[in-house]
Amino acid sequence: MKFFPPAPALVSAALVAPLLFFATACPRHAKPAVPPTATFTNPIGAGADPWVMQYEGHYYWTLTDTDRGVAIWRSDSPATLGKRKVVWRASATGPHSNDIWSPELHHLDGRWYIYVAAAPDSGNYAAHRMIVLESATDDPLSAYTLKAELYTGDHVDTKADNRWGVDGTVFERNGKRYFIWSGREAPRASPMLYAAPMSNPWTVSGNRVLLCANDDYPWEQIRDSLPKEFLNASPRILEHGGRTFLIYSASGSWQDTYKMGLLELIGDDPLAPGAWRKHPAPIFAPTQNTFGIGHASFVKSPDGTQDWMVYHVKQERKDGWGRLIFAQPFRWTKDGFPDFGKPVTLGQPLPLPSGAEAPAPPPPRR
Repeated sequence: MKFFPPAPALVSAALVAPLLFFATACPRHAKPAVPPTATFTNPIGAGADPWVMQYEGHYYWTLTDTDRGVAIWRSDSPATLGKRKVVWRASATGPHSNDIWSPELHHLDGRWYIYVAAAPDSGNYAAHRMIVLESATDDPLSAYTLKAELYTGDHVDTKADNRWGVDGTVFERNGKRYFIWSGREAPRASPMLYAAPMSNPWTVSGNRVLLCANDDYPWEQIRDSLPKEFLNASPRILEHGGRTFLIYSASGSWQDTYKMGLLELIGDDPLAPGAWRKHPAPIFAPTQNTFGIGHASFVKSPDGTQDWMVYHVKQERKDGWGRLIFAQPFRWTKDGFPDFGKPVTLGQPLPLPSGAEAPAPPPPRR
């Protein structure tokens, strides 16, 4: 054996044999085999508008659901959705009964809230309003009820003329809470990014403020639209090293040109004019193989050592909303900006998130 040098002639075989047995029989002295790196491949699921957050060792997911309601998935890794549970269903009729879009789950003031867009009729996209659902208990998988419709217009005192809103998220800064969403200046105007203060998790307490124009750069344009039309949507907050970024989606969500842009908060007040600075180039752009990318969400790996992003991609290049959920790690540049790299290719093996357990092998066939 390599573990022992050849025995000199004066050492008897009777003395060497027990040592050889001990080295091979005792697992403490045997060098363990190094298992191959466990991998996964994208997509991790079918669906659109993924949101994922970590809470007490688990990942909680929600997506745009086709079942006229909201479901939550729970898993132990940002590379798997886990088990689905429906936590709220829309009423059969009414102003919030159809086209339930882009839910987000947040734990605020000791209770769980889901922010989601809804409309009174299927296909009546101009009627979308933001609503908030509240959990029955402190369990994120408990049942939810409709708490309120959020006001996203220009007359908060009277609540008159509420406006279209989708993709709502919540952001806290210096002890204050803000609601950020994609809205329209007028009923048929192009979507833009707005924000407003909140007095509690279900109440917008001030008029909306436009964060930026949606036509600063050509890459924000809906492809081939004439007259030219631009679109900003899906705002998501990403914080790192004391800096606050807002990652958003641009161009047509139904097109293969859909991509992501970046705003950085450079002022103390998120609602002040000029508080956000737009990055001049897309921060995450489609490739020949992976396209129509948008609606990102950000979490840490199970052991907290890696940053991961989750987003959706189009299934095919022609216009439409068939989409898949992708996950991949990302890094940070020396200048402190997120470096998302390029979107991975369908079926490309990636190492599992650090600290995640490999999935159990399938049971043997009988």
